[in-house]
Amino acid sequence: MGYYIRNSLYILLLGLGFSQEIITEYLVEDGDTIDVFSYQIPENYDILNNHALLVAFHQWGGDENSTYYTQFDEEANNRNWFMLSPFGGSVNNYNHQGAQEMFEGALLWMMDHFSIDKNKIYMVGGSMGGATGSIYANNHLDPMKPMVAATASASGILDCERRAIEMDGNNSMIEWFGGNWDEVPFEYHRNSAVYFADSTQSMHYNLQYTPLYLDFGVTEPHREHAEDLFNLLLSYNENMWIDENPTGSHGYSVIDENHTCDWLSQFELIDNPDLVNVNLDEPSRAYWLEALNQNLPDQFIRIISSRDSSGISISKFDNSDTLLIYLSNQNINNLSINIENNSTFTLGITADWFSNLYQVELTNSGGIIDCVNSNSDTIWFDCLEMGEYVLWFEYSSDFSDVNSDGQINILDIISLVNIILYDNENALGDVNQDGQVNILDIIVMVNIILDT
Repeated sequence: MGYYIRNSLYILLLGLGFSQEIITEYLVEDGDTIDVFSYQIPENYDILNNHALLVAFHQWGGDENSTYYTQFDEEANNRNWFMLSPFGGSVNNYNHQGAQEMFEGALLWMMDHFSIDKNKIYMVGGSMGGATGSIYANNHLDPMKPMVAATASASGILDCERRAIEMDGNNSMIEWFGGNWDEVPFEYHRNSAVYFADSTQSMHYNLQYTPLYLDFGVTEPHREHAEDLFNLLLSYNENMWIDENPTGSHGYSVIDENHTCDWLSQFELIDNPDLVNVNLDEPSRAYWLEALNQNLPDQFIRIISSRDSSGISISKFDNSDTLLIYLSNQNINNLSINIENNSTFTLGITADWFSNLYQVELTNSGGIIDCVNSNSDTIWFDCLEMGEYVLWFEYSSDFSDVNSDGQINILDIISLVNIILYDNENALGDVNQDGQVNILDIIVMVNIILDT
């Protein structure tokens, strides 16, 4: 994004009962100041050691200095943590995409200038900021960028659409999301921790590995949000805490800073799980997978994939035409990929090495195209001669597109005739899937063309 920081201001808030030094910085893009944030350096900061970072998000009407009126800055300092307090571009809403970009800019700057432990970035917020940590976690699953190790919510609006309906409209949401909940529903869903009414259009799947601390006031509606999310994620997210004896009224007043930080400190970032089950709001990376395109811009990209010692399984990949797999184990010689998905897409395999990888086995319920040495059950691709860092495979569940151009026409018949004459064992010619490539496949192909 080309962010840089200007005009460092050092503020010693002794007169307000603070003894720590708070540093204020400005986030600048293309010469324009787009946000401000403040941070605290722990008294025992050691540049030779990595330190945890606590990001505290302010309540409605607050600013980058509001969170220092809580005890979280003292708790952070006592634990030798940094504390970052973003403004987020607005006093009335910052769970939108623009604010998340600002937060990421501030995080990247902090990590570039200090010894921050990327595996111990904790987030906490009250009221307007209460759900921000979980929303940021939902939208940031790229292990090459800042991710959330654990997050705590005090009276957070976890489902923006539900809250807008409860309030009969919400002006700040309308302002920042570009319309009411029934006008731009995708913006409400992508900027929420969860969408309760329809789980297929919800990002709560992405919170599987993010520990959640859920607090609230006794009588406020945010309590129901938190309790419903807790019950929804039970047995899916293994690290959650919810307040069973709530106190206080709303926002930061309901949360115990010491207990919260004790709980957060148990966890380190999980950024390389074997099971990936996510809804992505835009083309992006999720752990060791990346969707590169999005077919329908107002629908989520759905990915369910797992890996073990026997290989990788892709059971669902929807609303994107390209999936990239990042390999991390340099000792892999044979890679087996099982594709259960019934859509057509391009599959890529990438790593900074390919010297040890000599075979990729692709098994599936559909078909594979553009591969070498194939039979009706298994496709083998010889990787010995690959000089690129990405191997691309065109996967299709439609065997009738023999030449893999995305169309079914006379050119597929020509390709099929060539397979029968010169490459009879090529599984791409087995249109009717009877284990043989012959004139019957041509007859089936002609009927397919005539019917289209």
